[in-house]
Amino acid sequence: MLAEAVDGLIGGDQFATAQADKDAALIEILRPLCAQVGESCPAYGRFLERLGKPIDSWERVADVPPLPVSMFKKFALSAVPQEQVVRELHSSSTTGQSPSRIFIDKTTAFRQARALVSILKDTIGGARRPYLVLDAPESVGEGDTLTARGAAIRGIGNFASSTTFAMRQSTGPDGGTLIEPDWPAIEAFSAEHGEDPVLMFGFTYIIWTRLVLEAESRGLHFAGARAQLLHSGGWKKLTAQAVSKDEFNARTGAVLGMPPSGALDFYGMVEQVGTVFVDCPAGNKHAPAFADVVIRRPHTLDPVDPGEVGIIEVVSVLPTSYPGQALITEDQGELLGVDDCSCGRKGQYFRFTSRVERVEVRGCGDTFAETA
Repeated sequence: MLAEAVDGLIGGDQFATAQADKDAALIEILRPLCAQVGESCPAYGRFLERLGKPIDSWERVADVPPLPVSMFKKFALSAVPQEQVVRELHSSSTTGQSPSRIFIDKTTAFRQARALVSILKDTIGGARRPYLVLDAPESVGEGDTLTARGAAIRGIGNFASSTTFAMRQSTGPDGGTLIEPDWPAIEAFSAEHGEDPVLMFGFTYIIWTRLVLEAESRGLHFAGARAQLLHSGGWKKLTAQAVSKDEFNARTGAVLGMPPSGALDFYGMVEQVGTVFVDCPAGNKHAPAFADVVIRRPHTLDPVDPGEVGIIEVVSVLPTSYPGQALITEDQGELLGVDDCSCGRKGQYFRFTSRVERVEVRGCGDTFAETA
């Protein structure tokens, strides 16, 4: 019954359910799902027992205790035996930090792939089209260990009729790895598909620093009138450079030859692959039917009201092989409203605002570190 309920949400209309009905449907799945994962992952089981209300008392999605995403950097949190792990995902990490490690079994992998396709079909349509990856081939990697970038490139590749990489890696003077545009490849893609509907994807900061600024300095412009660009990641660095979303869309569109509206930012993370929050025509982000957001006040963790900014928690019923059902992030967002976005989609809608300052998460690590 649990599997059928999850599959029904993945296969249905992603943005047609009013928030109250959606909340009721999700909590009916989350209660048994979290209990099941808690039994198979003792550290998570202790977390649920000690840091939340009894599972049977959960009445709404906000009652599920959110697990800090930083725990995946400190502990190997798996709910399946190693022989059932078909893929291991790694987050990006800064110097001195360990990446998150996410263990994916066959069921979770299948659901995540279907879920991403279901979301993007609603956003960009289901037709396959030429795919220009604004990254280097090495970012995809080989085998069953993937980074966040590689997972996103592969996932969006389900919509590709052909794939071209727009960048290449090289070795810098200090021996480090550089990524730079492959201008002949971009020019050839533009010449062949300039009038076609095409799909592009890249990480926001890489697109801006390695493609847009470089192309502007060279006076280069390409043809992509019917292109759609999906992009994610790196807004903290762009904000530090005083680059707004409107400026990014306008200048990127000018370089790629597409209208600014063709650039669609999405919010997602390696800890919840398959669950992405893509800009709607009004520029807001909505949760799909199988997922939700809870934006919490920093000091009390109570859910905010519309118009308030708080810490973003992401909720998903996709994972079965690790405790990724409710994760509190290190990002801030503003809850804009519920069921009344001008785009017509139902449910809560929000916007990412910024990263939060790193703080020590007390209690969770001690709970996880105890022996079962």
